[in-house]
Amino acid sequence: MKPQHVTLLDKCTLEAERCAPEMLKRCIDAATVSLQGSENASEGGHQRQLLTQAAWSLAQSRAVLIRTYPRRLREAFKARDSEGGITQLAGLSDSSMLRLVDDQAMTESLEAVRLLQNLLPLVEQSLPVLDARMSSLIGLDSVRVEKNPLRPSVFVRELRELMAEIESDVAVRSLWLSHIAHPLGRELGQLYEQIALMLQRANVQEASYRIRLVDDPEAGRQSSSSGFAPVDTPHFGGGRNAGGAEGAGGRDLDAEGGMKALGRSQSRIGSSVFQAFLSDPKAASGRPLDQGFYDQVDQELRQVGAAAGNPVPDDAVIQREQARYRNLPAVDRPARAVSVESPLRADRWGEYGQAHVRKRVFLELKQRAQNVSQALGLELVRKLVNQVAHDPLLLAPVREAVVGLEPALLRLALAQPRYFGQPDHPARSLVEQVAQRSFRFNDEFADDFAAFAEPVREAFNQLNELQTDDEQPFADALERLRERWLEGDASAQTARDAQLQALQFAQARQELADQVAWEISLRPDVFNVPEAVLDFLYVTWPLVIASAELREPEAGPDPKGYRSAVGTLLWSVRPEILRQPKEVFEALPGLLRTLHSGLDMLGKPAEETQSFFDALIRLHKPLLNLRRARARSDTVQSGLTPLDVLEEDATPVKRVAGKGMRPEAAQQPWLTPQELASAGFEDTLQDTHDDRSPEAPAAPVPDAMAEGATAEAALQGAEAPATGLIAQLSVGSLVDLYSRGEWIRAELVWVSRRATLFMFTSHGGRAHSMTLRSCEKLVGKRWMRLVETRAVVGEAMNVLLKAPPEAGHGVRHAEATLH
Repeated sequence: MKPQHVTLLDKCTLEAERCAPEMLKRCIDAATVSLQGSENASEGGHQRQLLTQAAWSLAQSRAVLIRTYPRRLREAFKARDSEGGITQLAGLSDSSMLRLVDDQAMTESLEAVRLLQNLLPLVEQSLPVLDARMSSLIGLDSVRVEKNPLRPSVFVRELRELMAEIESDVAVRSLWLSHIAHPLGRELGQLYEQIALMLQRANVQEASYRIRLVDDPEAGRQSSSSGFAPVDTPHFGGGRNAGGAEGAGGRDLDAEGGMKALGRSQSRIGSSVFQAFLSDPKAASGRPLDQGFYDQVDQELRQVGAAAGNPVPDDAVIQREQARYRNLPAVDRPARAVSVESPLRADRWGEYGQAHVRKRVFLELKQRAQNVSQALGLELVRKLVNQVAHDPLLLAPVREAVVGLEPALLRLALAQPRYFGQPDHPARSLVEQVAQRSFRFNDEFADDFAAFAEPVREAFNQLNELQTDDEQPFADALERLRERWLEGDASAQTARDAQLQALQFAQARQELADQVAWEISLRPDVFNVPEAVLDFLYVTWPLVIASAELREPEAGPDPKGYRSAVGTLLWSVRPEILRQPKEVFEALPGLLRTLHSGLDMLGKPAEETQSFFDALIRLHKPLLNLRRARARSDTVQSGLTPLDVLEEDATPVKRVAGKGMRPEAAQQPWLTPQELASAGFEDTLQDTHDDRSPEAPAAPVPDAMAEGATAEAALQGAEAPATGLIAQLSVGSLVDLYSRGEWIRAELVWVSRRATLFMFTSHGGRAHSMTLRSCEKLVGKRWMRLVETRAVVGEAMNVLLKAPPEAGHGVRHAEATLH
């Protein structure tokens, strides 16, 4: 190995060691909250006591684990031999590690297996890229995943052994491992992306994957004993046609037993096989299937038939499992595992709720396949369904619905093997649009989600019952669902349009008012004007002028005479005007009527302008005194009363000399109380001022516990400043918002031009508008969390084909591109 590569490899391991403390801290915090949630949901006394002990013990061991774990990782990384640069752990693949735990206590062994299995799907986007670059870094021509010193099994083994040294109770350790899996997977995924980017910047190229389509003796050994299978991973190895598209496409399937492998119910077909299959329609399209394929399918079917007699969970058991975390806030529920092997409720999915029935359909269709393309098409659909079922952004019932639709999707694949490679295909569009629509909901137990999910379930069941290979029923089902969604959105859209119109009018009014205020500031008669009057003319009265001109655009430049009132008001408060009392007395009644009329038209509350009118009274008080004094003086003499004493009455009002105050553009549009209420500002004000809401989280919940889209978005929000999260908001963004004692999913539908006002809407057209400051307060309290969305099917295809992950995170609405 070259010296510079040794240095770069050391940098990678040092980076992992540096990130380990904070990474483990977040994982432990998340696991502790998860244990506490399970404790609250537990009904059994013994199990509840065990969960209580596990949560308490983990919290007590937190500091020791965080302090010791980096050192243990450093020792593991340094154990690599000097020649190969590979850790002594490298001889242990992730699958072999699973076999090594058989000599431990049974309970802990199962949990250790599940820990590795549960976190692998969470790193499957970033780990292959890191494996490829790391293999190249250490001098290998092809990818050897077991040679990656940073592979998941290293982190899992060191953590498990460290926990065993700290906690002697096997049952407690098993609970620790069970509840730390998902947060650890997410943390490792981010770490792998970070290190892969470091290698890319150092110009380390990716080693190639060598692919062969063969039987994998390890297939099936890693299936979870809990009934939830991880996402299938491709099998990589050497072979005569390794790395060649033709070999992957099926030219030499017989040579390596590939036909037999293709006949398995859980084949380990590599990503390049599907890449060649989708990119080149001619590849393997006419290649007939041999007898070895059909013999393997028959054997698999016999196994499925034998397994059909095994007991399966009834609906009550499944329902109880699904409702374990119902009492937790929607954004803090652990993700419920779903896969093609998951049992579904029979009252909702009939016989297709049983995993072995869906598998039987899959194998029976394979029996009917006549060529390699049909067999690969069936494989692609099943793996894609499994990939979507693991998508953490989707609520579990949505993922279950995709699993429930698998029989119909498989039947279509027999006639159109490559249809999932077509973004506009009706079947793919149906799955995608149901997924996109589901992003509007964050609580699978809420009534509004049930109203969405039930028609979807009915449509999917009908497609299963048709047993057709025609795409038109899928298009019809999607059209019916769209019509239903549009009908449900109609009333909400009407309310939204009215609310938006009010906000847009307020924005236009404020912009015109700012311009009017600037024009007033340029008048020569604003010199030496009392401050109270200047404030009124710069802030309030321009809104009156702007509102009148926007409401009556055809009535001329000054429809109500409100612009003319500016000159009269300025003239009436000048000190020298006391020498012209008659003119002032004649002008004041009309001026006051115009002022009150304009404010009433604007909707400005009287209490907000009372201070201005009080100041105006004080300014005009010398005129009243002058009138009374003159009346008295005229009875005894013909001369006028001196004015120098009377002018002292004006001194309490501060005057602005020089150029006076220059108006500044308003930070946000001014709204009337009625506009504030209709746009939903009142709810937001209550939320931002309510620090004692009994149903709100007492403290920020660790982000790794949040389900689906909220988990990743909340993690970013907790570490970044509030302004950073708010900067990611754009029209169409989804957030989880804590309002009136509940977590709701809301969509951003409007942002003011200066990004100081935001309007969200939730189910039923309910508006939630807020200022930038209110947004910052909600983000700071963790009562507003950004939700990530993406093209679900497109992302699943990219993962399945092992396309490079997109750079960055955040909200993604665009259709993923197939590479």
